[in-house]
Amino acid sequence: MQTRPITPADIPRLAAIFVEVFNAPPWQDGWTLDTAIERLEALAANPHSRGFAIWEQDQPLGFALGARERWNDGWFFSLRELCIARNRQREGVGRRLIDAMCADLLEEGISSINLQTGLDAPAHSFFAKLGFSEMPLVTMGKLLGH
Repeated sequence: MQTRPITPADIPRLAAIFVEVFNAPPWQDGWTLDTAIERLEALAANPHSRGFAIWEQDQPLGFALGARERWNDGWFFSLRELCIARNRQREGVGRRLIDAMCADLLEEGISSINLQTGLDAPAHSFFAKLGFSEMPLVTMGKLLGH
């Protein structure tokens, strides 16, 4: 397995993994390949975007995508999406991807990584095992036009 930065040419293949993962339980989001490509392209278009994909030969196994953000005391990384192909989950692929991503970000001077996940989502325990901890924040939203 090797980890490398995401290129624009990778996005359609990575979007297929995204659709497979997030249309399955527990999420069952209802993504199409086109809407997933649009989301990943929009995230990657951020000038501070950083994306990392893990590959086995020429087959993508998963990816992480987010962006550097400036804070008063330095830069942090906002991880927006992470997914591993369903048939490769629980094999250490995600851990290898996160470890490689962290090493790259540390070299860039990134001091921390922030992300959002559900309290009951499988990703919560995955990230906790990797040393991520809960922060005293709440996500708020507002529907517009209602």
